[in-house]
Amino acid sequence: MMRSNQRRCAVTGVLAAALLLGACVTAPPTASLSPELARVTLETRPQDRVEAYRLDGDLVDGLRFDDLTPGAHELRIRHHFETMGSASGGLLGEPQWERCILAVRYGGFRGGEHYTLETERRGFRSVGWLNSSQGEKLADARVIRCGPGV
Repeated sequence: MMRSNQRRCAVTGVLAAALLLGACVTAPPTASLSPELARVTLETRPQDRVEAYRLDGDLVDGLRFDDLTPGAHELRIRHHFETMGSASGGLLGEPQWERCILAVRYGGFRGGEHYTLETERRGFRSVGWLNSSQGEKLADARVIRCGPGV
């Protein structure tokens, strides 16, 4: 029978491997950007994970967004991050994975431009924002919902 420490180490090892594999899968594309399309790269802290969810209401097939046509778009993402446990969510002090869905609307996507959608956790919630290639903040993301099963 596995002891509590052995179980915790096994779970931690599996989570670490999953995060490393996730980082490999979500690497930004290396293909050159068409002047007719805009590109959005997703970024978060190394220990967290962010993935594309919906583009203009349609489910995204993959972990990142395809290059976008110029104009207005709504991007929705899933941000996964670890928090310390609570009395209601598990053993005290045991890490729990939370997930928030964020949406950002921006009406000025331009062809040939590269944008960055950044996320980070603040307590049990996520924050996000869209930056231009020059690092200028263009739009804040809004939280749609958060929770362990989102």
